[in-house]
Amino acid sequence: MEENTEWASYSLKEAPYWRKGMTVEEYEVEREYYYKHIEDVKEGKYKPLWKQKELLS
Repeated sequence: MEENTEWASYSLKEAPYWRKGMTVEEYEVEREYYYKHIEDVKEGKYKPLWKQKELLS
């Protein structure tokens, strides 16, 4: 199945948790995680879920 990667506007793609090729569902999960960990963001310790998964691979 081919992913529709053209769903996101330019402003959504500026989010720190954006990655090329992500789905709407992945974006929503990342956004929720980002806001739940806003203190990590403020402290410079935030790492998007997709980057954490890459490190485990």
